[in-house]
Amino acid sequence: MGQDTSDYEGHFANYAEYSKTLRSWLVAYGMGGPVLFLLSKDAPATIARSPNLKTIVTLFVCGVALQIGIALLNKWAAWQMYRGAYSKHLSYIGDTEGDGHHETWGYRAWLWINRQSWLDLLVDVGTLACFSVATWIVLTTLLSRQVT
Repeated sequence: MGQDTSDYEGHFANYAEYSKTLRSWLVAYGMGGPVLFLLSKDAPATIARSPNLKTIVTLFVCGVALQIGIALLNKWAAWQMYRGAYSKHLSYIGDTEGDGHHETWGYRAWLWINRQSWLDLLVDVGTLACFSVATWIVLTTLLSRQVT
């Protein structure tokens, strides 16, 4: 079965929108989830007494940090791709302002990073794991308090 290349720009735009939406939801949950738990009447005291308090906080912070880290990596890779494309364009038209950035080892390294979609997948799965475990611990802590 052949690959659908008829609308590569549309496919990328679709990917970019989903990526942006997922990253926004993950960061919002990582920041807002703990706030929601703490707005409950008895939750703050119950969570504060939990032996898992540091684990809960660490998991939420790590999930958000993973998303910020991959966003920074992707931002810098995008800048390097822009700079390389512009440098290549200037070289092509014979403009002496081109700095040859597209021919440097640094550009080639960032090009390789930019092509590694598994990095985003790994970070997203790691983030989901952090948030899922943290949420599970919080909910079991809060619900076991209500049962006893």
